[in-house]
Amino acid sequence: MILKTLFALLFVAQVHATPSEISGEVTLAKGVALKPGGVLFVIAKNPGVAMPAAVLRIPEPKFPYKFAIGAKNAMAPGTPFDGPFNISARYSPTGDAMDKSGPEGAEAKPVTVGTSNLKIELKAK
Repeated sequence: MILKTLFALLFVAQVHATPSEISGEVTLAKGVALKPGGVLFVIAKNPGVAMPAAVLRIPEPKFPYKFAIGAKNAMAPGTPFDGPFNISARYSPTGDAMDKSGPEGAEAKPVTVGTSNLKIELKAK
């Protein structure tokens, strides 16, 4: 029972944004079907910069998927997680980060660090 409680607390801690993270939920648009075995990528980019600042990689996600992204997901370890950020998500059926054939979605405007309850809906292309 204690182990189960500790696991639940750790899980909750991972999906709620701290002041230094951005959190939310990725959902699937109605009618979107996914090939099993894929990977969900949640990506934070500074506006106007091509290289992601941080990437969260989730193998075989269950939707809706609650996420929290921050400095621990930085592409260059030790890089400050300072916003604002454009947040997007996409599902790669092959698990390859370069495979953009799956559904994707994005927040319409840049968000600040500490934002919670962000909603991103993956839509078919």
